Amino acid sequence: MVVIISLGIAFIVPLLFLYFLRRFDLYSTGKYRFNFVTLFCGIVAYALAAQINPAMVNAGWVTWDQVIRLTAPIVEEILKSIILIYLIQRADFNYVVDGALYGFGAGIGFAIIENVEYVTGNPEIALFVALARVFSTNLMHATGSGLIGTALAYRRGDSSWRAAVVIAFGYIFSIGLHMLFNTMVNAGAFLTVAIAFGLTGMALIWFVIKRGLNVQKTWMMKTLNTGDDRVSRQEAKAIQNIEDLRKLLIPVGERFGADKVLLVEKIILNQAEMGIKRKLLESTPNKSKKAEVEMIIASLEIEVDVLRNRVGFYCMMFVRSVYLAPEVKIWSAISDRIAESSTGQKGGGLWDRVTDRVKQPPSQDDKS
Repeated sequence: MVVIISLGIAFIVPLLFLYFLRRFDLYSTGKYRFNFVTLFCGIVAYALAAQINPAMVNAGWVTWDQVIRLTAPIVEEILKSIILIYLIQRADFNYVVDGALYGFGAGIGFAIIENVEYVTGNPEIALFVALARVFSTNLMHATGSGLIGTALAYRRGDSSWRAAVVIAFGYIFSIGLHMLFNTMVNAGAFLTVAIAFGLTGMALIWFVIKRGLNVQKTWMMKTLNTGDDRVSRQEAKAIQNIEDLRKLLIPVGERFGADKVLLVEKIILNQAEMGIKRKLLESTPNKSKKAEVEMIIASLEIEVDVLRNRVGFYCMMFVRSVYLAPEVKIWSAISDRIAESSTGQKGGGLWDRVTDRVKQPPSQDDKS
């Protein structure tokens, strides 16, 4: 029973980490099906590494100690990244947020299967092994491939020589991080240190995702509202402040129902993806890939038109007035300040100053 519970922890907790990070994909550009693909490919990467690492020892090329500290990090990070290289070439891939999430998923898939080997191989301390690994080794694997995914994804927004430097740095940094962790654990480092290492890695991925979201916001504000996408200024502002979208749409749900809220939310997310895709067109040199991206943009435009018709004209007008609420509040606040500074006369302090000016006797210049 302890082993079964331990295996449950070894499976569920890493997946919860992935689910937690997916919540930061505020524009929903990452596809769930690719998360499952990367998980599966992470499992395949582990199966391949389990064959390659012992084969290198049996061939006499390296010792087990050298495998743990040196060659395994190189082999494993490269194997985990193969699926990322493929996904990032696809037209429906977006930017670093997707790369970080897909890379994290590949690392989690690798770690989950590795957990099974360690838990079942140590049944007397299975629970301890499961808990220790999910908060240390698992996060290290996910961080390494997540950073490589981020570096590979950077190329989608920058086709210059800098992209190659970033990719090389991403691999070197991730492999170096993996080597440092393995060396530290193999040398008998305290469990708390290993856990701190893993949690720091997850915090790093979270930081990368947040930075990626800020870049995406900048892209969208530059590319949306061009007239082609029929995105209003208010809708573009809502996309930029996507974190508050659910809160903004509360009045819509109260007046028109929850089904309309879901449709409006889908409109906003589609418009966000259109903005990202239009920016990516600038850094896509391949003509066939550009054509694929343009087809995706066209399909998103059609879907947005269909959704707008389903939402209805009156509801869409109401939605746009909701988005303007912050501006209305600002002007209301200004009016309140004017009223507070007045003597009760409509218009406030401005008219008070005019009144005082009128009451003053005319100056010599005025008389002349």
